[in-house]
Amino acid sequence: MFILYSDAVRDGYLDKRYGIDTPDQSTVLEGVPQLSFPFAWEGAPAGTVSYALEYMDYDNAEDEGVIWIHWIAAGIPASMHELPENGAKTEAALIHGHNSWALPYGPYEELSEAVKVGFGGPAPGRRHTYELTMYALDFVPDLKQGFYYADLRNAIEGHVLDKAVLKMYYGG
Repeated sequence: MFILYSDAVRDGYLDKRYGIDTPDQSTVLEGVPQLSFPFAWEGAPAGTVSYALEYMDYDNAEDEGVIWIHWIAAGIPASMHELPENGAKTEAALIHGHNSWALPYGPYEELSEAVKVGFGGPAPGRRHTYELTMYALDFVPDLKQGFYYADLRNAIEGHVLDKAVLKMYYGG
């Protein structure tokens, strides 16, 4: 059975240090939390060549009218079975896509590429449910740094051997 798990998720809640409510505000860049939480996976199916992931906030549609992409990445080697704290910034094998802070309107237009590509943690105004989904793939997608969500979805279509989902809450 393919599963995802994290010591940073306790009683269903992601530890505050990995979002906007972190006591260490030095990990927040331009209002976007940057410290990714540690997680691990096991039980990938035979034939797995690489992994891709998405970290989504579906509750955001009620607040801003869009589902929020916090992180998309691909190119994760099949030999990996965990990402440590801040692994989104430190693991060189990951190919990162644009998150929703790349939206071309409102206050998001002025944000730097440093926060528009890669991990951007939770920053809700109320409690939201987040889903981290890891896809076990039978190939390595040909994606370049800064790809978009549609690029990922199109690239992995027909190549997903299995997926694992870790749900969590963040916010009051």
